[in-house]
Amino acid sequence: MFLDFSDLFHQLSKDHSARGAARIPNDPREWPIEWKTTYYKDYPSSKKIRLTDAPPQIDLFSAISSRKSGRLYGEEPVTKDELSVLLKYACGEITYADGKVHRAQASGGGRFPIEVYPIIFRGTPDLSSGLYHYNVREHSLDVLWERTFTKEDIAELFTYPWVQDAPLALVMTAVFSRNKVKYKERGYRYLMLEAGHIGQNLYLTSAALDLECCALGGTRDESLEEFIDIDGTTESVVYGFSFGKKKAHD
Repeated sequence: MFLDFSDLFHQLSKDHSARGAARIPNDPREWPIEWKTTYYKDYPSSKKIRLTDAPPQIDLFSAISSRKSGRLYGEEPVTKDELSVLLKYACGEITYADGKVHRAQASGGGRFPIEVYPIIFRGTPDLSSGLYHYNVREHSLDVLWERTFTKEDIAELFTYPWVQDAPLALVMTAVFSRNKVKYKERGYRYLMLEAGHIGQNLYLTSAALDLECCALGGTRDESLEEFIDIDGTTESVVYGFSFGKKKAHD
């Protein structure tokens, strides 16, 4: 008999006080330091590529109105500046007018469990094809692996054949302990919600940049985890996106 664990998990995680969930005091001064610590993943031995911050000017409602999934990609690669804006305004740190810093996405309890790995299939003179990690604190790319890709290589990472025509993919992973330390099992719900917030930011920013963007359910998780070099348990793939310039009509 097949047991649907998704239904079981949803039912068992409804009660905030169940299964050893921590009591969260109303006064943040009573919270343990761990709950108030923001973690940033870094690759200290990797080369860093500084990113820019020059967003296009577009009305929010225009971006929402033009937001859609696009799967027809032209040959032209996504530029470094375009990738910079995508990352900054999807999941980067934004500075308020009063100087305070916050993230572009909502995050349950400010735990920020999501990490983002750009995979550049077609590079540019200032940004080679390869695997990168978005360093949020520095607004830079950690260079993990510069390499070329064939269509066969891409097919090993994503199920949809049209991703093989995309010049860029972004893969989101979750570091589960960041949420579970505060919210226990229910923290899994919150990290998936956060991935969705980032995803909508990517769609709207893509619309502002006039890029094609498509969310991907068809990720080959174990292949991607091996490719990124994460264990798939403490950090695991949860979401993917493909991007490209719009294909010119014949």
